[in-house]
Amino acid sequence: MKKLLVIMLVLSLVFNLSACGNNGTPAEGPAGDSAEKPEEKPAEEPASEEAPSENAEEASQDAEETEDAEAGDTEAPDTEEPQEEAEADPFNTEMTSLEIAAAMKAGWNLGNSLDANSAPGLAAETSWGNPKTTQELVNDIHDMGFTTIRIPVSWGTHADENGHADEAWMARVKEVVDYAYGIGMYVILNSHHDNDYYDIGGCTEDAAVYEASVKKMTGLWTEIAETFKGYDERLVFETMNEPRTIGSANEWSGGTEAERKIVYGLNAAIVEAIRATGGNNTYRHIMVPCYGANAQYDILSTMELPDDDRIIVSVHAYTPYVFAMQGAGGTATFTASHKSDLDSLFRTLNVLFVKKGIPVVIGEFGCTNKDNIEDRCAWMDYYVSGAKVYGIPCIVWDNNSRRGQTGEECFGLYERSTGEWLWPELVETMIKAAE
Repeated sequence: MKKLLVIMLVLSLVFNLSACGNNGTPAEGPAGDSAEKPEEKPAEEPASEEAPSENAEEASQDAEETEDAEAGDTEAPDTEEPQEEAEADPFNTEMTSLEIAAAMKAGWNLGNSLDANSAPGLAAETSWGNPKTTQELVNDIHDMGFTTIRIPVSWGTHADENGHADEAWMARVKEVVDYAYGIGMYVILNSHHDNDYYDIGGCTEDAAVYEASVKKMTGLWTEIAETFKGYDERLVFETMNEPRTIGSANEWSGGTEAERKIVYGLNAAIVEAIRATGGNNTYRHIMVPCYGANAQYDILSTMELPDDDRIIVSVHAYTPYVFAMQGAGGTATFTASHKSDLDSLFRTLNVLFVKKGIPVVIGEFGCTNKDNIEDRCAWMDYYVSGAKVYGIPCIVWDNNSRRGQTGEECFGLYERSTGEWLWPELVETMIKAAE
């Protein structure tokens, strides 16, 4: 009888253990796994809470690998979430480039600051003797009545052969742009003293040099465009400044046909690179120069523009040269003949471009000091008023240079160290004529 009870007890235990190991419900696999898992041997339960043996760890790893192979890794990858782009400012796509140019009115150049290139890194900004640009400085320009600021920037000494710009330099440029953009001004941002970087003369002699220059400039402008992608229509890009072969016989007379072709090719490549970044750059208004930003009829009449409907022609015109720029041998008197020179300039720009719906911006002009403030004011009024007739804004060149001196390159208007206007009557004449 005792033997029978023992046998019945053993059978009962076996039956219960079997029921616990297989209750008719399939084991739950990884999420999304609808296939049955292959039969696995049950792992032995450790006798205590000590760490499992090495063999048990291997078995567990094998089981995990089998599950991953069947259903895929369902855990989120251990990577950083992508940064969201800053929300873009609304871009007025209804404004044409002609309307943008007309709205710029009176403009001022931040010359010899971010375009200075006689020191490495951020020290370049002050390497030509000007103080570091501040919000207060830009406020003074705005408060004087200027609606536009052109910010010349030299990039070549801050970028590599692929056009990759130093991040600290890009950040500093953005900071200065924001000084003006943040207070409602139009801003023109360019590539300035970079002739050595893209080497117009070298491009004409060697196709490989041209290809390298295209790579540099499109890479550079892609980075610039990405940085300012969300800015509205008040930010205008300018591909190059006075692109030319420095020291050549034709440096300031329009260059050779081959040199001009290089400039037009670079303009087109840069515009295409900017457009490719998308966002507000799809509609960005872009200024392009001819060789040397020359304003002569015979040079401008052959200019090839990028195939784009938001292009603005950029010219520089210190006209007439003998009065506005020439030192020794020039004149300090503004004459009727000089008025005729200006009339001819504006007719040229109108006939070749404005009349055809292509806007023009005179990105640089100015009149050097010759102790002739009355004549300078008369010239300024005639110049800016004449350009305004055709909707052409004028951006006066201010290098804050040779203050208190006379002759060439004495274009300083605003004393950046003290915040004082050197020739307030000249500036007020310009603002009034542009209104």
